[in-house]
Amino acid sequence: MRKVVITGIGIHTPMGTTLEEVKARYLGAQPSVRLYPSPGEGKLRAASYFDGDISEGFPSNIVKMVDRSVLMVLRASDAVMADAGLAAGEFDAWRIGTFVGCGSGATTSNNAIHEAFFLRDRMGPMAILQELPNAPAGHVSMRHGLKGECALHSVACSSAGAAMGHAFRSIRHGYLDMAVAGGSEAPLGESTFRAWEAMRILARIDPEHPGHTCRPFSKSRSGIVLGEGAVLYLLESEEHAKARGARIYATIEGYGNSADATHITLPSQEGQVACMRNALADAGMEPGDIDYINAHGTATEQGDLIETRSVREVFGAHAYDTPMSSTKSFHGHLLGGSASIEMLATLVALNDGILAPTLNLDTPDPECDLDYVANTARTGVAARVVMNNNFAFGGSNATMILTR
Repeated sequence: MRKVVITGIGIHTPMGTTLEEVKARYLGAQPSVRLYPSPGEGKLRAASYFDGDISEGFPSNIVKMVDRSVLMVLRASDAVMADAGLAAGEFDAWRIGTFVGCGSGATTSNNAIHEAFFLRDRMGPMAILQELPNAPAGHVSMRHGLKGECALHSVACSSAGAAMGHAFRSIRHGYLDMAVAGGSEAPLGESTFRAWEAMRILARIDPEHPGHTCRPFSKSRSGIVLGEGAVLYLLESEEHAKARGARIYATIEGYGNSADATHITLPSQEGQVACMRNALADAGMEPGDIDYINAHGTATEQGDLIETRSVREVFGAHAYDTPMSSTKSFHGHLLGGSASIEMLATLVALNDGILAPTLNLDTPDPECDLDYVANTARTGVAARVVMNNNFAFGGSNATMILTR
């Protein structure tokens, strides 16, 4: 089996559009979560979102047929191809695939289409194309002429993790030489906010300090904060990368997944434990080899507690010596795009020795008793092996292990 490396990064998020900008937010403990301008009743909400028109620069025919999530992932795709040094016509198009995770789907377009239909009895000619589930992957493939396998993964909050895992396995087993993989999500529609509020999973906002709203692992945590954005990576076989002189950010050593098969919303400790152990076995590693864990860390009462228990079960005595943080406190929950934006923290840990903190951990929870890198980034860390966890509604779990 071939080694698989990461040779490109493409970022389009409210946290920034370069790895340096994201790193600066980690070091400065500066979240991108802020007050969100809700329509209608003027209810106060917090979210991580873009200002202005993100369609600028795209042809009008593309803007009319795609959702906001597609526009963001197209920008990320331009960035990842440039960062990886892949110009059009300089690669074997049949040996590069496209794997994108998106859990919520075409939220922005769905809201607009349904509003036009129910309020004005109108249906636009682009409605089907705007709602097309596989559009994020399909449009990236078409934009850059990527003719290998093209797949959209939608398994709720582990979608991007599953997409990257699929890409990793496809390259490792020789089906592809390269793949663009990651996730995109644009869930900030009024119906989405109300749906999460109806489930009582959306966090209580701190109106004076909206950046304090998301509080993973804290005793005062009250739920999730939504965010939008897209992050893509160029995965490549090590031999292919070295042959073309590519810069290597990290090596993917193993990938594990599992299904809880228990409850649609309540996570299963057994399922999470199996997922992490599967990734460790795939990488040929032991828990004591891991230097940092990027947690799923949604800031829900049960989610954070069960994840803590799962890590304790897998890591045993090493659990208390292994720092773990949730960057959702910076950028909110990107739902299906979570694994892709959170992977940035693992690359910063590996390449810069910086551990992103868990912000807003103001009141320790006695039941969440691990090292969550509270509030302040940790620097000068010799992180050689890192783990990225993502656990989803429906019980779909994904874990990836990377080395420097």
